[in-house]
Amino acid sequence: MVIQENLLLQRVQPDGQGGIQLLYKVNQYGVSAISRPQEEIFMIHWEVDVIKYHNQPNIAFEPCHTTELASRPLRFNNDKSLNEFLEKAFKYFAELETLEQLLPESRDTTRKSEIGR
Repeated sequence: MVIQENLLLQRVQPDGQGGIQLLYKVNQYGVSAISRPQEEIFMIHWEVDVIKYHNQPNIAFEPCHTTELASRPLRFNNDKSLNEFLEKAFKYFAELETLEQLLPESRDTTRKSEIGR
């Protein structure tokens, strides 16, 4: 069974090819995990993308391949390996949000010091 923590939405894969999509969210980042129907049970797997959500009232996001977690879509052959990745990703997203909050403050400090010159 796949982790339910931080699960924002579970839906039928919207591209019309069948399967299920799980959308996870921690702050502005998340994970899209897709499992499509397969002919044989041993072929079942999860296609995973790190995503960044847009600040909109509806659920809107785009793939984010600029994190240290993944520079491309990933593939996990079972729920256990997906769960291990999700646990690491949730911690990473929480830390990333903290770091991003620090950046505007450091930019404001730089601007203030430039203005004072």
